[in-house]
Amino acid sequence: MNMLVTDRPLYTDLVNNYAAFQKHYSESDLLEYQGKWGDDSNYSHVQTIEDLLENLVPSDLERSHIVSVDIRDIFSSEESIGGCDRPLWSIEETAAKKQQFKSLNLHKTYRQDAAQVLSGMLRPNPNGEGYQLVKYIGNNRVAMKLLANAGVSTKVIMSVKFHEPSEKQSSYMAIESELHATDAGEKSGQNEAQKFISGYRANRENEVYCFNFLKNNEFNYRTIMTQEKIDDCEDWLTLKSLQGIKDGMGNGHFKKYGENNVIYALNTIKELAQITGEEVIGATPVEVVALMYSIYTVYGKKEADNPTPMFTSDELHDYFVKLFKKRQDMSFGEKDKLKINDLSWSGGVKDNAYICAREFWPTIVQHWMNIRGTSTGWSLECFANTKLLKKCMDKHLAKEVRAAIA
Repeated sequence: MNMLVTDRPLYTDLVNNYAAFQKHYSESDLLEYQGKWGDDSNYSHVQTIEDLLENLVPSDLERSHIVSVDIRDIFSSEESIGGCDRPLWSIEETAAKKQQFKSLNLHKTYRQDAAQVLSGMLRPNPNGEGYQLVKYIGNNRVAMKLLANAGVSTKVIMSVKFHEPSEKQSSYMAIESELHATDAGEKSGQNEAQKFISGYRANRENEVYCFNFLKNNEFNYRTIMTQEKIDDCEDWLTLKSLQGIKDGMGNGHFKKYGENNVIYALNTIKELAQITGEEVIGATPVEVVALMYSIYTVYGKKEADNPTPMFTSDELHDYFVKLFKKRQDMSFGEKDKLKINDLSWSGGVKDNAYICAREFWPTIVQHWMNIRGTSTGWSLECFANTKLLKKCMDKHLAKEVRAAIA
């Protein structure tokens, strides 16, 4: 019998959208919303999903179908338990709810024309007959329809297809993730984390490369390492953003600074975090430190085909460690203690070269003099310095960079 299984999740990554909504909103909340908004949707003319399954013929398994579905019968793959979608985020997070209320208040109703068609896949029951409907597009629309109806489950219209039988759960997730990731990539409303998680679950090359890069360098991003059951990941630093590394091998930071220099930057930041006590690191500090490695371990005092770099990678790492230790021991007040996240854009300052010049000069020159055993430093004419100056994209800040490193 081709029934729709609705009383329990058949796969470990699934949650029921209706049950999650009812768990989050109290009875008093739902009473307050009663009659606040309208709902102009009417899908009585659309074939129900039950009719589709009851009259299923082999050729139907190869086609897409437009059906009406009761919200209480819809499941979604949840990121926090290893899935590819974020149904709980659309129900629980303030930003998502704010957008839903804004739309409902603007139009005073849940609009059928605006909602259009949601999308889902039918996963076969691994332990018997029947299917479970897994939605991969439409979290916010489901939440809005429930809000407009004060928590009462009503019908939505969906485009559905059947998965191949006898496949693994991971295969079903990969297919749904690919479809979700494609949709996420076309919608500016999807944030970085949503796009990354769905792309990774879909086994997209760039997201998989980014995940492995983070794992190999022992960095967290959101809850992805915990979901993947990576050993000891709870002790790793967390990156606030994947900016610069999410685009995969040969792109972003890897293209701009070289992958080895990005790795050196991450390893340095891990040691610095043990000094500063920080647990979450922004995107800019990674880029700032990688920029320093890409210049001062490559170029020397003079332009040459095979220059002697200003520092080896170990020497530059040693400089950063000594600088941060010294800045933690200063006795002039808390504001003088240098944190990793101080290496970030702020206000009108949005230039990495300027941040480098502001924070690392003149101490980096003195460090070089100490390890070289010389009383003579280096100035703006140093070829490596000219490379840093060229990285300053703000002509107004360039004068300050030039003055700092002169």
